[in-house]
Amino acid sequence: MRIRFPYGGTVFCAALFLFILTLSFFVGIFAWNGRTYTTLELKLTYHFLVRDCGVTTSGAVAGESYLAGGAGYLIEKENAVALACYYQKADAEFVRGTMSENGVLTRVLTLQTDRFALEGDWGTERANIEANAKTVDSLTRILFETANGLDRVEISQDAARAAVSGVVSSLGGLSAGNAHSCYDLWNVELLRAQRKGREIAEGIVFAKDLRYLQIQLCMAVLHLADYFA
Repeated sequence: MRIRFPYGGTVFCAALFLFILTLSFFVGIFAWNGRTYTTLELKLTYHFLVRDCGVTTSGAVAGESYLAGGAGYLIEKENAVALACYYQKADAEFVRGTMSENGVLTRVLTLQTDRFALEGDWGTERANIEANAKTVDSLTRILFETANGLDRVEISQDAARAAVSGVVSSLGGLSAGNAHSCYDLWNVELLRAQRKGREIAEGIVFAKDLRYLQIQLCMAVLHLADYFA
């Protein structure tokens, strides 16, 4: 037996289809809005004193820079070797000018953190991710001041070693608190910095080694999006 719709059945079916389509649309909107989506913008800027180098000369330039008292940290994407990092451009320019007078050509490379999106698990961890980055930034400043203190013979080896050990301990505390899997890559970077710090603290503490670790951590902050975005 064929079931026949009464008059207007076609209109009813069309209305029902439209209702289901509209309902699905709003369900989709609510589901999308339910996802955690946010952005993170740290607004941190670092001024690196660098020597330019080529792909084939990077190792030699890094070695020469380190032997001359600089950090000798290779920034591959910029084809440059960083000697030091400053938080005020005027300070970096002053040192650049002084080195130029002594026949050493350098330039100031300014890099700043980018704004990036955090979604899903990364979005729910926004506050802690930001706290991680700001803590690491504060640790870079401790290393900077400690290196300056050594250069000026204002602090002892014991004091410098204690400062480095404090930085290592803080990095360990951060990684231990980052239990969520979204921190896996970031924690690896923190562990790399811890190993470098322990290595520095085991022997005579040189300012150039502190600057190397400082720059290593600054670069981690600058590339935060690579670990979480």
